[in-house]
Amino acid sequence: MLPAPLLDLTAYIEPRRDRYYAGLLGVSTQGDWLSWFEFFLEVITEQAHDSLGRALRLDALRSELRGRVAKARSSALLPALIDELFRVPIISINGAKEALNVTHRSATLNLEKLVAAGILVEITRGRQRFFAAPEVLAVMSGEI
Repeated sequence: MLPAPLLDLTAYIEPRRDRYYAGLLGVSTQGDWLSWFEFFLEVITEQAHDSLGRALRLDALRSELRGRVAKARSSALLPALIDELFRVPIISINGAKEALNVTHRSATLNLEKLVAAGILVEITRGRQRFFAAPEVLAVMSGEI
């Protein structure tokens, strides 16, 4: 479901900054391309494993959240809204309205149902209401 492979190389390189810069220095002063390529391949390998793990956790979470709202005679809007949360884990009423192609009231009611189910938390800033999916955000940020 991803539009392209997503590897956050910086997340791996940043805590290993010394190795990164030493590798660059080795290339420029000694022509040590082999060590640089080995380090860079390590970065790609580790981040590919991390991305795969997150993708699998997100897929499992999506199934779990859809299961929480699946009921006999339940609207198809809630699973569709859950799917949208994996694209945009913090959503406004207007965002839900556009994603579901429904009225403002219908979007609000469906967001509030997900709040009641413990899937979303409401964040109010002045007159603006936003809804966040903390479990989705936790997986995306690597907390889980």
